[in-house]
Amino acid sequence: MDFRYTDEEEAFRKEVQAFIQETVPPGWMGVDPGPEEESKEDVYRLALATWRKLGEKNWIGLTFPKEYGGQEAPLWKEMILLSELAYHGVPAIDLAAVQADLVLNFGTEEQKKRFIPPITRGEVKWAIGMSEPNAGSDTFAVQLRAAEEEDCFVLNGQKIWSSGAHHAKYEMVYARTDPDNKHMGISVFIVDLESPGVTLRQIEQMTGIPAFCEVFFDNVRVPKENLLGEKNGGWQILLHAFGGERTYGLFIIYNAKRYLEQLVEYCRETYVDGQPLAKNPVVRNRLAESAIEIEVGLNLGHELNWMATQGISTVKGSSQIKVHGAAVCQRLANLGQQVLGLYGPLNEDSKWVKLGGRFRHAYLSSVAFSMAGGTSETSRNHIAGRFGLGLPKQK
Repeated sequence: MDFRYTDEEEAFRKEVQAFIQETVPPGWMGVDPGPEEESKEDVYRLALATWRKLGEKNWIGLTFPKEYGGQEAPLWKEMILLSELAYHGVPAIDLAAVQADLVLNFGTEEQKKRFIPPITRGEVKWAIGMSEPNAGSDTFAVQLRAAEEEDCFVLNGQKIWSSGAHHAKYEMVYARTDPDNKHMGISVFIVDLESPGVTLRQIEQMTGIPAFCEVFFDNVRVPKENLLGEKNGGWQILLHAFGGERTYGLFIIYNAKRYLEQLVEYCRETYVDGQPLAKNPVVRNRLAESAIEIEVGLNLGHELNWMATQGISTVKGSSQIKVHGAAVCQRLANLGQQVLGLYGPLNEDSKWVKLGGRFRHAYLSSVAFSMAGGTSETSRNHIAGRFGLGLPKQK
């Protein structure tokens, strides 16, 4: 495995970096990857403008077929783009592209032509309707019912933790179409969130940001042409989606690299008892430990991407980086609080705040990294199971 970029890939990386410099405002501290911080109005405006600019540059869905707005580019090119966006904290890693991949792999030709081009043009945002109050890590426990009628399916039930649903046009909804079959009784529907009977309620996190939504479905009629894949065939789509969810670990590691570099610069510039914090042996040791952990994570990510290009199963690799990425970010956020001391808990609007209040946000938001997209415990089971170490199931 050779992870060095080719001349063409390096040229594209520099092009992406130039695009980012032109796009973000001066002094930009960055935000976490994903739609969560888009619930802040200034971040949402930047995210929307950036999403449209990416569409204009034909950079959304780089690996997709050209007929649907892609470039048919190799996976490495797309990962260069996403990694740079994550490292620089640009609010442009959008769930719509992930849902477009599901439509590309499981949709009809009509669905591909209808739903994918608006995404690759940067015109719409999507949300995921997977989790429910009693169906988190065990997504196969979903209870939202989809009753089939002559010309449609009627949805009744609730979804929760739908990131950015209040800004989305569509939601990919996982619903139960066979109540007697837990694993083979799920179907997936593309639901217009402006449909009659859909109600959204934002959920405020401990960061103070109302990033997630509860989505309620009260006799919502979904046309049969919006069924993705086969009826009761949602398990295939669900397993495919899990891989995409858990590669999020790589993006939060690139995000952590930015946080670490900001903290290192703070330690160089901040003096205590006449000496920069960077000379404190305990601080130096902790910063070095974090740097090592991040480098390990980046190499796990490069290996994961290589495996995907070789057609090798990524279940184990994506689960490893999901667990590692969450733990690295949580430890780094804790380190930031210790280094910043009493400045650490200050919000971004305080006149005394340091580093834009990003480590306060990181300390609070990183708690969810070991839960969102599947808990670390679930990921460890995947690593231990038949796709990893081959250990027997727990009784």
